[in-house]
Amino acid sequence: MEPTASEAFEPSGLNRRALLRCGTMAGLGALVAAAPLLKSQGAVAVAASAGGPEPSAPELKLTKFRDPLRIPPVLRPRDRGDHDELTVRMRTADVTVHSEMPPVTMWTYEGVFPGPTIKTVSGRPLRVVWENRLSGNIPVKAVDFVSPTGRAPDPLTNYPGTAGTQEVAGVAGLEPWAAVHLHGMLTGGGNDGWMENLIGPGDVQLSAYPNDQAATTLWYHDHTHHVSRFSVYAGLAGLFLSRNEEEEALGLPEGARDVPLVLSDRNFDVDESGALVGRLVHKVEMIGPQKLMRAHAAPYTLVNGVVWPYLDVAPRWYRFRIANAANSRMYRLMLLADGKPVPGALKVIGTDQGLIDKPLAVEGALNLSPGERVDVLVDFSAFRGQALKLVNTLEGIVPGASNKLNDLLEPDVMQFRVADQRPSGRFVLPEALSPTFKRLTHEDVPHDRAPRWVVVVGPGSTNVPELWEMEEVDPAGLTFPAAGVVQVRDAEGAIVTLRRTATAYDDGNAFTVAHGSTEVWKYLNLAASPHPMHIHLSHFQVLSRENYDISGFDRATRGSSRPIAFKAAAALEAHELGEKDVIRVGTAGQIGPNATVGELVTVAVRFPVVGRGVHHCHMLEHEQHMVRPLVVSPAAHLQAGGGGHGHH
Repeated sequence: MEPTASEAFEPSGLNRRALLRCGTMAGLGALVAAAPLLKSQGAVAVAASAGGPEPSAPELKLTKFRDPLRIPPVLRPRDRGDHDELTVRMRTADVTVHSEMPPVTMWTYEGVFPGPTIKTVSGRPLRVVWENRLSGNIPVKAVDFVSPTGRAPDPLTNYPGTAGTQEVAGVAGLEPWAAVHLHGMLTGGGNDGWMENLIGPGDVQLSAYPNDQAATTLWYHDHTHHVSRFSVYAGLAGLFLSRNEEEEALGLPEGARDVPLVLSDRNFDVDESGALVGRLVHKVEMIGPQKLMRAHAAPYTLVNGVVWPYLDVAPRWYRFRIANAANSRMYRLMLLADGKPVPGALKVIGTDQGLIDKPLAVEGALNLSPGERVDVLVDFSAFRGQALKLVNTLEGIVPGASNKLNDLLEPDVMQFRVADQRPSGRFVLPEALSPTFKRLTHEDVPHDRAPRWVVVVGPGSTNVPELWEMEEVDPAGLTFPAAGVVQVRDAEGAIVTLRRTATAYDDGNAFTVAHGSTEVWKYLNLAASPHPMHIHLSHFQVLSRENYDISGFDRATRGSSRPIAFKAAAALEAHELGEKDVIRVGTAGQIGPNATVGELVTVAVRFPVVGRGVHHCHMLEHEQHMVRPLVVSPAAHLQAGGGGHGHH
């Protein structure tokens, strides 16, 4: 059968736009319940297809591809004249993630995980009441374990349960405070879901969103300071879609063929018999005597809240809006047919912030880091009667193969079962997509001011990586290596000397930016792992990705003994060529602990809204310590106050 969906199909064009604008519900914030669409207008009957359930690794105890993909229900705002309104309620609920295990207690939006998909029309201002009706302490058991001599070849994170671990103090008693961030929405700091402006049960967060950006896929999630790694893991995440006439005119696949895919990973507890129970387990590995915290990874892949689902599809074009909502796992996605990759199967049409100018085929893997979204088209017409798999893989690993060392015991993500019927449909992949999108180059950005520098380094005196804000300084009189001082030699041989100005969240200084300005930010990764960087109150385009030799960085002194040196330019991936709000800094795939190749990623950032926000790593286990405040202020205010480009 086709996936369950949450709305009757609507006609395209202006009538559809009117329906999207006005909604189809009876009351404010009403939830459209999920219902089968086999007989709905526009639904496509899918005949019997290949594929079927498969066993997973025995230790994981669940059958893959047993349960159908679940489509989140839809919320549409009500028209209030000059703006739209919507109420979204957070509440504790039991959620079925797999038919072979009990329901899992989660914190949710509107009782479902992921939360309902909010659908809006771009250009309609939106006011949302985020209502906290959560109850009970956080439904997550947080544990860790120590690998005293280095990374375990088969870490406990590959398996369910808590055997061999110890409980993380202070988590079990966390009460249901919340702060909702609509990730990617260009809204002022007062409505951005500031992570310290929390609401408790019975309270509400009132947010007004301009909602005047391009048609795109955003997502909303909890942003509570210090504990978002647990609150998002508990289930507080959902999608937000905006549409406009430019997108409608393309005639892209719609209805049951416009499918959200919210990716995440979870782990679960077991009882005394070893059977899975409905309790979330957050488990991390701590390495060596310093107890360095590895990035979180869990063995069960969920798509739209279902563990290893399947989706019946017709031999037609489909649109997939893919969001990485995992805490820290990076997905390196490939589509396999008969166990082999299908080059070019994924056609990228949009990125974090909207459509790009033309479709771009992904010839290898699609690397999606936490917080990133990508809009892709897939044509199943060449695979009638076959079963395909979407898998997560690593550089140097045979696609579809397991790799225990890197937390990939089970690489499968989901299964597509293509009906054995004659291909139908008249959709033709358009040669052009968004006429309003313009790809920026280095010539399009201002060169009258120095760029911002942000350096990511591995753990020092603490057990976590660090984010350093830097400023350019004169090297005269400096002795190298010096703590917090990094020299960088670029492709032309020019050397810039950078000095750390801030690293902790409350160091006191903040990047202060003029409203409406465009700035160049340079992210230099000196660590052995990639980090996805997210900037609030802004959107950006990636100008370049370059490989650098970072062997000159002295990890003991925490400064460079010789310049970090340019090695080669690197290609940007298809989903990195549009408007973005998250960018991976560092090599994707398998990373060695002693890597000597770093990355410098340069972005052109635009700041269309004002207020106080943050910029941070979007690996949630890093968010509380790799985060810095950011202020966007009217330019005239900065001039009146004697400020400007630099620190405030």
